[in-house]
Amino acid sequence: MVRSHRMRRGSTFVVLLIAATGWLCDASAQVRRDDGSWRELQPGLGYRRLDLDGSSYHAVMVDLTKHDLRVADARRDGRTSATVDVLAREAHALVALNGTFFDDKGRALGLVVSEGRELNPLRDVSWWAALIIRDAASGPVAEILTTAELRALPPAERGALRLALQVGPRTVSAGRPLKLKQQFADRSAACVLDPQHVVLVATEKAPVESNELAALMSAPGGDRGFGCSAGLMFDGGSSTQLEIATPALRLSVTGGWGVPNALVVVSRSGS
Repeated sequence: MVRSHRMRRGSTFVVLLIAATGWLCDASAQVRRDDGSWRELQPGLGYRRLDLDGSSYHAVMVDLTKHDLRVADARRDGRTSATVDVLAREAHALVALNGTFFDDKGRALGLVVSEGRELNPLRDVSWWAALIIRDAASGPVAEILTTAELRALPPAERGALRLALQVGPRTVSAGRPLKLKQQFADRSAACVLDPQHVVLVATEKAPVESNELAALMSAPGGDRGFGCSAGLMFDGGSSTQLEIATPALRLSVTGGWGVPNALVVVSRSGS
């Protein structure tokens, strides 16, 4: 059976939800009630924080017309893993979130594509899915595809993917929360608001139940929801890590160990 570090330690999968609120200046700022608004960190990048039932949800909204999503691979010089803050610095990233599951040797599991280059092969697990970005006439387009949908892509289409990160399970489909196994953990997640806006999420302080995360991600955007059309959990538990390094906000959610890769946000050339 395929196992990640989270699975080996009896923990649950993580959700990647990134909420941002306009009032937070730094990680130690006073906790206030989320009002549903996004604080602009810079053009095309927003932050929102939601405190709910003892858990803090940190969310980042990314405009794909102004910023690229890439995968920072930890493999270099014999290294198989690294903490997300290290991967963020190496990638000169504005934001970084931990990514895929991995085996007991620290090797990434699932499809990983970055800047059009496949770094890790597709894994045939039915309940997994992938956040993908491909180029269209209107610009970069984000969506979440199931493993079956990924398998069905013609080779030319799969080869044309700009980004893919295969994890699971999905949390939202067609704007509705999916029924998930009840599990509690720190969460990392990502969701698609519309084809050109992606939200990254990480939680801390208290474990989050998987169905509560799905409900929050799918609820209408505003005071207690993100309004996502599709959502996906990343590896969670002690893998959950988020780094924000912008002039407007510096924030770190630290985990318990290194990870094989991170989803990073970098400014597009000319933005």
